[in-house]
Amino acid sequence: MKPGTDSGLHISLPVLVMVVLTTIFILVTGIISVLILDQTYQHLMHEWDNDVRHNEQYLENSLKLINQGLLLFDHTFDASMKEQFGYFIEAYNQSGNDPSLMNLTLLKLQLNPSIRNIADFYIINSSGIVIDTTYPGDLGLDFKIWPAVYEDISNIRNGSVFEADRAVYGFSSAKNSRKFAYQPTPDHQYLFEISYLIGDYDAARKNFSYAQVMRTFVNDTPHIRSLTLYDSMNRILWSSDGKRTLPNSEVINFVKGSFERGNRTWISDPVNNSEVYYKFIEISDESTVSGNMLDLVARIEYDTSVREAHLNSLKLYHVLVSFIAILLGIFIAYFLANHITRPMRKIIDDINRIAHGDLCHRVSYSGSAEFTQLEVSLNLLITYLNDLITNLQEKEQYIRESKEGYQILVERLNEGIWIVDKNEITTFVNSRMAEILETTPDEIIGKHARDIIHPSNYDLFDTKMSNRHHGISERYEISLLTSKNNLIFTEISASPSLSDDGKYIGSFGVVTDISERKENEQKIRSYTLELEKRTHELEVVRDELFRINKNLDNIVHERTKEVFRLLEQKNDFIMQLGHDLRTPLTPILGLLPRLYEISGEEHDMILQIIERNARHIQNIGSKSLKLAKLNSLDYIPESENVNIADTTRTVLDINRISIRNAGITVTVHIPDNCIIRGDQILIQELIDNLISNAIKFSKPSCGTILIKADISHNIMTLTVSDTGIGLLPGEEQSIFEEFYKSDRSRHDKTSTGLGLAICKKIVQKHNGTIIVSSKGPDCGTTFTLTLPVHLENEDPRVIHKNDN
Repeated sequence: MKPGTDSGLHISLPVLVMVVLTTIFILVTGIISVLILDQTYQHLMHEWDNDVRHNEQYLENSLKLINQGLLLFDHTFDASMKEQFGYFIEAYNQSGNDPSLMNLTLLKLQLNPSIRNIADFYIINSSGIVIDTTYPGDLGLDFKIWPAVYEDISNIRNGSVFEADRAVYGFSSAKNSRKFAYQPTPDHQYLFEISYLIGDYDAARKNFSYAQVMRTFVNDTPHIRSLTLYDSMNRILWSSDGKRTLPNSEVINFVKGSFERGNRTWISDPVNNSEVYYKFIEISDESTVSGNMLDLVARIEYDTSVREAHLNSLKLYHVLVSFIAILLGIFIAYFLANHITRPMRKIIDDINRIAHGDLCHRVSYSGSAEFTQLEVSLNLLITYLNDLITNLQEKEQYIRESKEGYQILVERLNEGIWIVDKNEITTFVNSRMAEILETTPDEIIGKHARDIIHPSNYDLFDTKMSNRHHGISERYEISLLTSKNNLIFTEISASPSLSDDGKYIGSFGVVTDISERKENEQKIRSYTLELEKRTHELEVVRDELFRINKNLDNIVHERTKEVFRLLEQKNDFIMQLGHDLRTPLTPILGLLPRLYEISGEEHDMILQIIERNARHIQNIGSKSLKLAKLNSLDYIPESENVNIADTTRTVLDINRISIRNAGITVTVHIPDNCIIRGDQILIQELIDNLISNAIKFSKPSCGTILIKADISHNIMTLTVSDTGIGLLPGEEQSIFEEFYKSDRSRHDKTSTGLGLAICKKIVQKHNGTIIVSSKGPDCGTTFTLTLPVHLENEDPRVIHKNDN
């Protein structure tokens, strides 16, 4: 190398400019790509988190609204359950305050059939243990394993009022939903519990279904892989996959943690492309025993594969764009070295126009081929930005539609919705709330809450709003003024609205118009004094019933003996009927073959014997049917005027030949105006049976029959006396039994033994009595019967109208 020669590396200015510009372009492109990618990533994650939180808030609000509907539905059972405790307390008092003497199964059978099928009784001692129940699965259940529940039922047991609980799953296992209510015993030693199985009312509860809300949420929310709802006992209430199996211990620990901390837990699983959120939903009701068990935890698992694929595609896209930009930068830098000024101004103008919002504008400089690739790259970048903005607009449209769906749900509620901000300015009311206030929603929105509250309730309102600021939810009654200055009474279930960082931002209230209920309460108070009077009277009646019930066991014992006696009598009746039917059938069956072998006078004599026995069978059958008819509870005799004197003369005419052949003297003392109301045919048969019986058992040639009748105090008394064979001691009751025969001398086989039994039934059907008396064998018999002149529930003036 020659002296004076510069051995350094010499780079031409265009190359140097190209290298510098290329380096700057590479750095700028890399930084912009990283920033845009990071900004895009942060934006997508922020939108994702907002969507998740919005979904959780929507789910929580929907479940709370459904819970309010279920609360109203549960209270529809309170009155019926309170009524059933009256039987429970009465049975406890009758047992001498000893539950071991109570029969809960028998007590349950006394309930109305519609309630009996769904109700169960429980007796809980002071230690919180179920010592007796009609539901075997809960016998021995110890409430101390739920300290909060045990404390509540202990307070109820030491009190003196009826307490209705919410409808929940059973304590000992995941059973069907049950509605519980409690009533302490007067001595505070035990707590009575009644439960209703509300499965039969599922059609009514479907109007407030958690499952429907969950299904709608799963169907309408994108990217959800699974959704499971847990109750406070870590049991699965609903699952999107339809499975109710126990989850693994890790899931149970997260569920327990959510209940204990009452917050939101987030778990990411990049391996399985999922994110799981455990959302605590507070809907507890401290006013009921099971109210603190109503809180829920929703486990929401999102599928992040689409999001991650989108992020990966963005990364790849930016890498490709950066790589292409670097290649383009080398060429662009080369041409920029020679054309640094004019092309830059054009590009800067286009970029400024795009930067000011004209995303439809494209870099269109075509002065030289060097900028063509740059133009394409920038236009691709703008296209990407347009796609990104379109995606964001679609998400915004989805959020807007979700908000509209939520608003439609709120508008369809039968309760008013009232939302105020932290300054107590109304920000939202639904149509029902506007209807309560007799105006439109637009007229209410923007008003201060005090403009709606009645002035007499300002202090109460200030106190309640102070509670909202402290995060307290409660229900209370307050008076409002409508736009027409009408006073209405309402019940508000209010809860605070909190921001994501827990700051108070307003209040949310469900408003129920209770003006009609208030009016009814006033009526109830007016009835209270009258009820107290009636209570005193009922206490007197109760004491009398208690005295009567002391003899109940003896009465039941006597009735049981009577039932056994009637069953034995029925068996005797069947045996006697078979015997009496077989007796005439024997000669008939024996003589029928003879008819083929004989003729003449003997043939006619056998036919007469067969005819006589057949008619005897017919007589037995006829009288048996008559007796069965009279024994029927549905049979009601005809009601007409019956002249006892004329009827007796008719019967005597029918039996004239029998009386003459027996040589019996008949004496009749019956006034012509002896008229009663009854069934003419049955009364005639009654008198005919008595007279026929007297003729049959009177002494031949010297017997007498005396028939007398008179009316006194609207009672007709008829006696039929004879001088016949009489009765043995003790036959006075047996003589009226079916197939009983007292002819000890003749054993008359032509008698059916049903005549006097039919007489007794005819008398009973006419609300009368019949008795028989005799001084002994061969001393005659006297039948005495009494019949009311008027049948039961018949106007006594009817007889007087028809006397003539």
